[in-house]
Amino acid sequence: MTLSTLLQILALVAFVLAAVGWGYKKTDLIAIGLALFVLSDLIGRFSNLTLSTIILILAFIAFVLAAVGWSYKKTKMIAVGLALWMLSLVITVFIK
Repeated sequence: MTLSTLLQILALVAFVLAAVGWGYKKTDLIAIGLALFVLSDLIGRFSNLTLSTIILILAFIAFVLAAVGWSYKKTKMIAVGLALWMLSLVITVFIK
């Protein structure tokens, strides 16, 4: 079992706990699950640093900030993280 697989299993556990309504203070379990899932994807990408990888790192940071409850004015950090994640996927199609 690789580290990437373990992180994906932990992300699944976080999603299931969020689905059943479990929570702890201001911690957002959906954001934790998304951060773990992005981190599992980042593990294999650290060997070559591309624009897509840098944007994915920014998405990971946004998910971690959302997980701890940080927000900037009315900006939803989960939405920012998802937008960055999709941008990193789109960039891989156009820039290789």
